[in-house]
Amino acid sequence: MAPVTTFAVLLRSHDYGDTSRILRFYTQGRGLVSVMARGIRDRTGKGTTALANFASGELTVYVKSHRDLQTMKDFHCTRLREGIGADMVRFAGASAVAELVLAHADQEESQDLFTALEQGLDALEIVDAQHAPGAALAAVWRVTHAFGFSPQLESCVRCDNQLGDDEVGRFDFAAGGIRCSGCGLDGAGPRIGPIARAQIARLLQGSFEHDVTHPRRHLAILSDFVSYHVVSKPLKSLRFLGALLPSEQEVAP
Repeated sequence: MAPVTTFAVLLRSHDYGDTSRILRFYTQGRGLVSVMARGIRDRTGKGTTALANFASGELTVYVKSHRDLQTMKDFHCTRLREGIGADMVRFAGASAVAELVLAHADQEESQDLFTALEQGLDALEIVDAQHAPGAALAAVWRVTHAFGFSPQLESCVRCDNQLGDDEVGRFDFAAGGIRCSGCGLDGAGPRIGPIARAQIARLLQGSFEHDVTHPRRHLAILSDFVSYHVVSKPLKSLRFLGALLPSEQEVAP
């Protein structure tokens, strides 16, 4: 059984037995891969800390088809991303990205998803405290977009008419975008104005350099959209992130 080497990001790990650990990676070449790292907890010295969540590197694994748990040969860490653990908002954002990938990804490779994951974690590692909420939102939106799900922001999801520059509509989660005022607002979700629409569009592109107004409202929209279209229930990590964000008035931006 020849080993396979691919770039990978470690998303989650837990101990197994007295000396081993089960690791879950998203890889560039094989999608989501679960491995058994035998005896890894007995190793000491250089390289021991490289198996930390959100680390990237070269994973070498013995792969058997039709097996859910593969055997790891080696992991050479190239980026540890220790900075993510220095701030709770950054950590919560990274955890949400990992939880989303683990919940929806499969064993098919996706370069778009791998790139969105890597770049989102890279941004979270170095972002300052002021922009950390925006970086967390952007990272999750980018992964959602890489899965093929993005909200319709420029035109009404019912009549397809362009939304006015100053128009305030409502987010229709079931339909996947904004419903204009002319199509009726009964049964739709939260009010959303042009500033929020523009901010979501930037976040989908991974841009968070501008201040994100009302981060809790943005988080609620993101969480509900992901629940409707990507996973079947709210992500626990997004609830954790919400508890870290400052409270705010419920005013449509």
